[in-house]
Amino acid sequence: MYNYTYLRIRHDMQLITAKQPNLFEVFSQRARILAPEKLADFIDNSSIKMPIFSENGDAAAYAYGYGYGYDLPTLKRLAVIPVLPPANQMLLAYQYVISNPEVLNLYALYNDRRMLGMVANKEMLPNQLLPVNTDLNDIEPWTHYFGCAFFVSTHVPCSTDEAWVSEIYTDTFTGLNTITLYFPFVYYEPVIKDYRYGLKGIDIAVDRAFKEVLQPFESLNPTRTVLSFEEVEPCRPFHLCLSTPLMRTKADSDLNLKWSYSYGDFSRAVLFGPAFKIYLIALLLLMLTGRSIITRVRTQAQTDALTRLPRRDILSQARLREHDYLMILDIDNFKAVNDTHGHGVGDLALVAFANHLKTNIRKGDVAIRWGGEEFIVLFKGMDDDKMMHRSAARLLERPLHIPELPASITFSAGVTRIRDYLTVAEAVQLADDLLYHVKQHGKRNIAYYQGQTIRLVRDPGADSAP
Repeated sequence: MYNYTYLRIRHDMQLITAKQPNLFEVFSQRARILAPEKLADFIDNSSIKMPIFSENGDAAAYAYGYGYGYDLPTLKRLAVIPVLPPANQMLLAYQYVISNPEVLNLYALYNDRRMLGMVANKEMLPNQLLPVNTDLNDIEPWTHYFGCAFFVSTHVPCSTDEAWVSEIYTDTFTGLNTITLYFPFVYYEPVIKDYRYGLKGIDIAVDRAFKEVLQPFESLNPTRTVLSFEEVEPCRPFHLCLSTPLMRTKADSDLNLKWSYSYGDFSRAVLFGPAFKIYLIALLLLMLTGRSIITRVRTQAQTDALTRLPRRDILSQARLREHDYLMILDIDNFKAVNDTHGHGVGDLALVAFANHLKTNIRKGDVAIRWGGEEFIVLFKGMDDDKMMHRSAARLLERPLHIPELPASITFSAGVTRIRDYLTVAEAVQLADDLLYHVKQHGKRNIAYYQGQTIRLVRDPGADSAP
């Protein structure tokens, strides 16, 4: 039981980390659209340097955010400017990035020793910066990109690194665990007939951005979860420790995820885990009724209580190889259903979707509750890709309605052919990558590979109304 629980936790860790998008790659793409020259123009040319309305005033309701500025030598705030129409058009890229809930702050450090930035809420900004190192040449990423004679003569950054990634630290503005991504910029400013340069900074709240790996389960979470750039961290006495690389930064270093369980918490995971429950129930029923009951108990233990579908535990390597295709499905906008209508309606949506799957798959196919709003369907007896695509298209064409929701329940999915050399984790990952592609291209569709090309079952240009 202890070994089973350990292997189950390791398996869950691999699945959870595989689903975590590479934050550094995501924000590297978003940093490219941030134009520090537009931010500087907005603040320098604004006729208002401080808001002339209260935070609760009517004008404040239309603010998309607040541009701000600090003078680094004096640490004093020189501007807090509401981003209102039509001026907000200058900072559309900044509004887009700051709208991400994990982003705390966007700013740029300029060579004229100013810090200009944008936040969603001006209450995040103090009247004066807390004591910080105001000498830019003492800031490590600054010297990394601009601290060489080559830059002085060419205005080409000293390093070709796309980004500099800070250690995880406590942000002085918010008190949250934060990681900062720095990106160099250089541009020519005609007004001063000289080059301006500096660093774009994106402050990211660690607990928000990595919630899925830091609090991975609904209950019985690890005793301690840590994100670190150190590959090896000493395991505390009387703890069971697991570690895995989570993602690679744009500065060619790995961010590692570490879970540790105290012996007490690990024992609870064993006692409340499926293995121990099955063991106790099976032992009791074996004494009372014999082998036929044990089979039913095992099935019950592997059945999801809400949807009455099999749980993920049943997807073994042997079962995978009995089937021809694997599809992973995800209810579209499920978080919005929970947030708007409550978790009770969310549960009704899950039950209805599970029944929809059971009704619309063939005998021999298997539907599984994978976790949250995700499901897996294993298809058997599919002779070729065309047969699979026809079945997938029929599943898309049948709308699902429940009285508690004004709109139909739709789903996105990725489907992959099962090969003998694929493990369960690899097959699920291939299908999950295709699901992510659908989520990025309009949802309510099913993606599959045709050779090396990703295709969609439903024409995304067609009417998408359910």
